[in-house]
Amino acid sequence: MINFIRNDFYRISTRKYYILISVLMTMISIVLGVYLTSNLQTKANIAIVSKSTTSSFQSKYANVTLLDKEPEKYELVLSKYDGVIIDKGNGKYAVDTIKNEDYRKTLEMVLKNPKDFKPENKDSRGIGTTIIGYLLMFILLQGVLFMFTLAEDIELKQIERIASAPISFIKYLLSNFIFNFFIVFLPAFLILAVMKDIFGYNIGFSLVEYAGLLGIIVSFGIAFAMFINSIVKVSDIANMMGSSIVVLTTILAGSFYSFENGNKILEKAIWILPQKDFLSFVQGLENGKNIITIIPQLSYVIVISLVFFIFSIIKIKKDYVLRKD
Repeated sequence: MINFIRNDFYRISTRKYYILISVLMTMISIVLGVYLTSNLQTKANIAIVSKSTTSSFQSKYANVTLLDKEPEKYELVLSKYDGVIIDKGNGKYAVDTIKNEDYRKTLEMVLKNPKDFKPENKDSRGIGTTIIGYLLMFILLQGVLFMFTLAEDIELKQIERIASAPISFIKYLLSNFIFNFFIVFLPAFLILAVMKDIFGYNIGFSLVEYAGLLGIIVSFGIAFAMFINSIVKVSDIANMMGSSIVVLTTILAGSFYSFENGNKILEKAIWILPQKDFLSFVQGLENGKNIITIIPQLSYVIVISLVFFIFSIIKIKKDYVLRKD
């Protein structure tokens, strides 16, 4: 196994730009997470539908837009507006939102006391969840990117020579997993350590907690990349397909913008995505929720990772080992 890992490091040393891209993506995601959490204040976007040209609703916690007609439903779906307050005349108002019932009640309270309106922050993302959210896509993309070692062996038929050699095929696949794990994990962890211990930034979680969280999501990303390459035998197509799936599903899962307790339509459509459960677990952990209540979300990610990895081993072994018996 050591020889396989050494060979992988030799091959990647000839592609130094892979390491450079990995480090740059990791640095950008962490810096963005820290900056956005520390410097940007999330405000509610409220639309006021009224025939009047002025509105009495003013708050430093909300961006208020005065409209002469109700916005289209898709504007709520796309989160252009978090809620709509409709002036019916004669002191009567109606509230429209696709967010949860608690948010609807908040908007109804706005009507009674607009100056004291303050959005509820109990489920807001902290700095740790924000950093993990930004890291999530880049780490998964790196898992797909660095799986070129296995992808090239499959495409160039090198894996057939390995399968016919008197060596453990399982050790060969494990070496690919271990190599990719450390090449993705180490840059992210080291940059977090530098920001916390040298530059003194608040990164939300301890380094031990980050090590565990990064280990889980890196393992998931690598298992997914192996799964894609076990099905698609051409490295470029596998890379393109894997990257596309990662980008689409991770954005929908709320990596950059949380859809939790928000858009009900999308929430129902994305409940099966492991990234969503992972982010929910991280947010619950940072918000101090009882670990027992959020363990199922973490367990789901681990189980999906194991399914991807085991399927990949069985599929590749069947294609290149059992076939030769």
